[in-house]
Amino acid sequence: MNVLICSVGRRVKLVEAFRSELQKVNGRVIAVDCDPTAPALHFADMYEVVPRIDDSSYIDYLKKVCKKYEVTGILSLIDPELSLLANHVEEFEKEGIYVIVSDKQTVDICFDKYSTSQFLSDNGLPCIPTYINIDEVIRDFKVGKLDFPLIIKPRKGSASIGINKVYTLEELLIYKNETAEIVIQPFVNGQEFGVDCYIDIFSRKLINMFMKKKIVMRAGETDKSISVKDYDLKQLIERLVNVLKPLGPIDIDCFLTKDGFVISEINPRFGGGYLHAHMQGQNFVENIVKNLSGFTNQLQNIEYEEDLIMVKYEDVKLMKNVDKGIGTGQI
Repeated sequence: MNVLICSVGRRVKLVEAFRSELQKVNGRVIAVDCDPTAPALHFADMYEVVPRIDDSSYIDYLKKVCKKYEVTGILSLIDPELSLLANHVEEFEKEGIYVIVSDKQTVDICFDKYSTSQFLSDNGLPCIPTYINIDEVIRDFKVGKLDFPLIIKPRKGSASIGINKVYTLEELLIYKNETAEIVIQPFVNGQEFGVDCYIDIFSRKLINMFMKKKIVMRAGETDKSISVKDYDLKQLIERLVNVLKPLGPIDIDCFLTKDGFVISEINPRFGGGYLHAHMQGQNFVENIVKNLSGFTNQLQNIEYEEDLIMVKYEDVKLMKNVDKGIGTGQI
């Protein structure tokens, strides 16, 4: 069994986790990225440098990689690629390759922050009010439903890129003629939490749930977190999973406010803070390997310890300079 991980970037430890699990079944990890210096490439069993995901040849290139390395399953670590893969699930499955991704509708809801807010509201789940019309923001500000500061972010952004905080009406009006799609949200003054879940591919049931309080964030990823257990948060996530119906790994961000928990973002993929769950026995990688082997995972009530802090730290690696398009070899 060989697994292809797309857009691996800096996710070295996750690639190593896959490599460790796959070695148990005589499998291999193949990593791809458009950047030949992406660190995680060089910790896989094999790797290939591929076109950008917006290149018209990208999917065909992935198919060639899958054929070359006899790939059983494929997944991506970045939001923009999830929708792309979801569009081509049937094509890969015809080649005997399982795409580990949620349904297209689910992926699109999660990637579009306004759609996320609308979905949560429609299903009675607490969320952050989200606007796409500045006139509506001004109207609600004038009647006292909103106050500054406000957060402005790309409607379909990821990794905390392009997020800005505005403190006055004058600053807000600068975005009046913004051509890019944006959303406007009130700044939430509350503790941030992250929840990592795994939903079995076959049974579509929630198998794992790990809760953590975020301590330090960097570039949209959790740098430091502390393991927690909270009954209210657990119930909220169970309600969300029940109506959203994701598959595989999913990362959910929430804030604890004076009125309780609110859901802020949903990422139907491995989150940047997943390693905390992994190190405390919540092994989603093992779950994927089991699913790809044709087996259903059973509910895992693994009792993880509270108050354990995860910290990320830097490491360095030297590598040979290679031309773009060359990994272990040209396809």
